[in-house]
Amino acid sequence: MTAPLAANVLIVGAGPAGAITAAELARHGLRAVLAGEEAGEADHDVVLSGAAMRGLASLGALEEVGARVVGTVELRLGQDGGHVLPEAVNSACDRRHLVEGLRRIAVAAGATWLPGRVTDLERREGTWHASIGDTAVSARHLVVATGASSAGTPHATGLLCARPYSGVNLTESIVLALPAPRTIDPAERPTCVWAVPGAQAGTCTIGASRLGAGDPDDLLETARAVLAEGDQRFAGATPAGPPVTGVLNSGFAPEHSVHDGRLLVGDAAGLVNPFTGEGLSYAVQSAVLAARAIADHPDDPDAAGRAYTRRLSATFVGYFETATHAARRYHLAWRVLVATADDERPVSAKVRRAVLTPDGFSGLTAADLMPLPAPDVALLGPFLLACDEVAVNTVRREWPFIARLLIAGEHSPHQRLRPAAPFFAALLAGGNPPDPAFATLAAAIELATLGALAFLGPMPPRAAPGRRVDWAVASTVLAGDFLLAQASRLVAASAPEVSWSFADWLGELAALRAVRIDPAGRSRAGEVFASLLEFPSRIGAQLGGASPETVRALRDFGNHSGHAFLHAEEVLAVRGERTRLDVTLSGMITGRLSAIPDVLPEVTGDLLAGDPGARARALDLAVTACRDAHRAALGALENVAHPASARILESFVATVCAPCAPARPPSPAGA
Repeated sequence: MTAPLAANVLIVGAGPAGAITAAELARHGLRAVLAGEEAGEADHDVVLSGAAMRGLASLGALEEVGARVVGTVELRLGQDGGHVLPEAVNSACDRRHLVEGLRRIAVAAGATWLPGRVTDLERREGTWHASIGDTAVSARHLVVATGASSAGTPHATGLLCARPYSGVNLTESIVLALPAPRTIDPAERPTCVWAVPGAQAGTCTIGASRLGAGDPDDLLETARAVLAEGDQRFAGATPAGPPVTGVLNSGFAPEHSVHDGRLLVGDAAGLVNPFTGEGLSYAVQSAVLAARAIADHPDDPDAAGRAYTRRLSATFVGYFETATHAARRYHLAWRVLVATADDERPVSAKVRRAVLTPDGFSGLTAADLMPLPAPDVALLGPFLLACDEVAVNTVRREWPFIARLLIAGEHSPHQRLRPAAPFFAALLAGGNPPDPAFATLAAAIELATLGALAFLGPMPPRAAPGRRVDWAVASTVLAGDFLLAQASRLVAASAPEVSWSFADWLGELAALRAVRIDPAGRSRAGEVFASLLEFPSRIGAQLGGASPETVRALRDFGNHSGHAFLHAEEVLAVRGERTRLDVTLSGMITGRLSAIPDVLPEVTGDLLAGDPGARARALDLAVTACRDAHRAALGALENVAHPASARILESFVATVCAPCAPARPPSPAGA
């Protein structure tokens, strides 16, 4: 037996989650021991989602793991043709290469790697003790990263398997297939199939997941048959290596992720999407969260466990409830996904992401962050956190995917671009500290905003006549009506004095949208968005006791900010970048959301896609309109005397207009 090894943290399990935990801990200056048996399973390719890529990039691990960028993700639903998921960004890599690369990064960061089985694990007087081979290890903290079958984790709930194949011409896309339900049983559990291009031409990895018990060979044959049906690329697929099989544990709950003093990460915590079987991105995220919780409390394992639980809850709020609901209601979820596969409305794009992809949501307006000085953060932050708590508690049980819209992880909630920010700043403009009780009204405004957004964008094609349910329209109406009803309930309970104004606002939004979608209507494209930001600015000023002049100024500010938001969306869409509402340029024009055709009536989505000159004219028009609206909003703020209120609002509209900001000149050489 060698000399005992004292460490701050022992990580049991040396796969991706364990290696990332060790690397992150070492970078925080803690002594981390990474222990586990060498994997003896066959190798295969795995998908690295956008979320996983960002996590690996933050560790400087992308080059080390040999990630290969894959251009697109194709979604196949039953016998329906493939649909490209424009919001999905993925790469692929060899799993063994990934694990070995992450271990090298952990060691380079300062962690100790002890290959071998962990035995004699016990906790005595607040310290964990274990043996790895002939080395004894002691540590204050213990992280478990041993996969889905870990002791102390929820029971495995399904099956995962994968196998390399040859004879497949899959080069530039990942295929995600959801076969139609096999029975009429509404409780049937989903099967998900995927194919990942291999590093060598003509090769790929085919994998599948299924909740419940199953035979791995049957599941893999089902996966191959599902892909080959209607897709000649898979007709000649031939096994090129042994299968890899594992259990699927999707029993994640934040409160169960600390078990008997152990912090569970990755699959051990049940962090696997039960609808698709994807878990690597969650392994990356949970490993970083666990390491940072320990780094914040190196001498207090209990405090580290509480911090880890809080961070998991904030990061994954609503996500696993969403996937679990979809899995339990496979028939309903499958029909909605089929009906909305080509739907370009914001709500449909966000439903797809909620159920299928690990990147999570972008909140109301993507990941834009308002730059704010520390004193303003101290004012705004607690109010917005209270707003989030009310909104999430209102929708989480019945519509968990909406909770993902309201909480974009735990990062900088006080800086997210959202309607509650101008509402708070308008409350502040009266000169008095805002009443925290108004956080409930702010939550109602944000829920109503989401409800309104549910009805924006091009309507899907009319369903065939008969008794069939139009699932695209039904899901939109259900989501939108639920949000508006919950918002109205919160207003009636917390601020009945503004109930009439709130109802008038909702009526105005409906009327403006109805006029806009009428080809003969004369409503300006930006009026709906202007109303969405005018109301929180105006009602906040009134409730905060601002002067009539200030109320008018803030009303004008919200109006101009709404127009600026639309034009900034147009700029992003014309450039081919992801918009904050997840609507494409074609969708904006078809759905009569864009103001560009009002000025350039000859413009269509196809014309802009194929004519660089038309695209340049449209871009100039949108940029100019956005900058004009920005200047008008700043002009309105000249009549807002409260300095903190004005700063928050200036930052808000500047962030709204960021896509249209002039490019900064390059720094002089040597500067």
